[in-house]
Amino acid sequence: MLAALPAPAANPLPPQLAPGAPSTPAAPALERLAQAVAADVRSVRPEPPVALHLSGGAPELRRAFETLLASHLASARLGPVVLEAPSPEAAESLAREQGARALVRITLGVEGGELRAHGDVFGTWVNFWSGRMATRAPSPGAAIAQSVEADAAALALAAVEPPRTTPPLPEEPRPLRLLGAVLARLPSPPAALAAGDLDGDGRDEVAALTERSVFVFAADGRLVAERSLEALPPGPAPTREPFGALAILSGPPRLAAFSTRFAQGEVLALEGGALHAVSRLDAPQLSPDARGGFVPGQTAFVPEVRLGGTVLPGVPARFTTFSAANSRLLLIHPDGSASLFARLPGAPLPLSGLGAGSALGDLDGDGTPELLTTSPELQPSPDTLRVFRTNGSDPTTHEPLWQGALPSGRALHVVTANLDGDKRREVVVGLTRPDGTGELFLLRQGAP
Repeated sequence: MLAALPAPAANPLPPQLAPGAPSTPAAPALERLAQAVAADVRSVRPEPPVALHLSGGAPELRRAFETLLASHLASARLGPVVLEAPSPEAAESLAREQGARALVRITLGVEGGELRAHGDVFGTWVNFWSGRMATRAPSPGAAIAQSVEADAAALALAAVEPPRTTPPLPEEPRPLRLLGAVLARLPSPPAALAAGDLDGDGRDEVAALTERSVFVFAADGRLVAERSLEALPPGPAPTREPFGALAILSGPPRLAAFSTRFAQGEVLALEGGALHAVSRLDAPQLSPDARGGFVPGQTAFVPEVRLGGTVLPGVPARFTTFSAANSRLLLIHPDGSASLFARLPGAPLPLSGLGAGSALGDLDGDGTPELLTTSPELQPSPDTLRVFRTNGSDPTTHEPLWQGALPSGRALHVVTANLDGDKRREVVVGLTRPDGTGELFLLRQGAP
């Protein structure tokens, strides 16, 4: 379970978003977990040298945590010795062979947005009078169970696949497995999300629109830039809940932001670590080549989409969500129905049972986008994300490729992003937290 945010004061700002606040980034999740586990080990006062064996998780995640934990144990003068054993059970005899006086066995993993370590520590000294029976010493001995909120760095390590011993078959299906962690916090609920390469480094940034501001985050959750929209004229019929449109424009990359709180939007450029206004918008930009319009006072777009200078035929009703990927287009309507345009132009495929937090995105890099959608319920507890393959018929009539629970809050926004430059895309969910703040929750593909 993710740690709950503390009760906020009026108009709270997270430390990394507070204007004029000094930069005090939290320690990485792996470091915090290593400190907690090391403290547990020190509390039982084992006699050095102490052997260390890790299992579970991706190899890169284990190695990184192993390095940090061994460093903390070395600082405590426990003389850590890292063991390579085929199993935790085999590590006990190997520790005795190498002269260790205690053994720490840890299983590591990412689950439910948390980085978790559990295992035990016990003495390996053998009493001379035990004879051939290698009995354990009565002390030290303790169970270890620690967890911290995972971050983007831990998630990236957990997602790395181990090397294959044999080449995969050409048609071997790749199972989808998503691991989650908090990417960033927002001072208020998100109104729209977008992802794209704004600085030309080959990796996407994640942009979040709130009621009055725009934030841009790097792949590791670091705040790259922030811009207030307060200079824009107020809108004639703003919505009660934050709502708007955010799109990444190409050639050169620009960010188009439009909140219903204001009568106009802005086209922004990311330069020198800041967002600069390039021009004003008179209509919300839904994608690089699509424009729409707001229903006055409602969290919805009018049932008209302009692609270039042409009106898209077949839009049956107002919609709350627009998503486009690989020449396909998805519109989510307020009643949970949807219109999926598999070809443009062409008649849409009607769908049902989709949440406002829906998107199209090619998660496996095969050229065909998957359908991602949250729960259609108004107040689901918890909300879930489902991923379906789009194969010509109604995707929701088939079993999802993956589904999993999301942190507490309302998940009304979903976008996919290429955060590490490979063919597979990550998923970012925009959450409205129960305390009135916002959260960007990252789901990265893990090694199966």
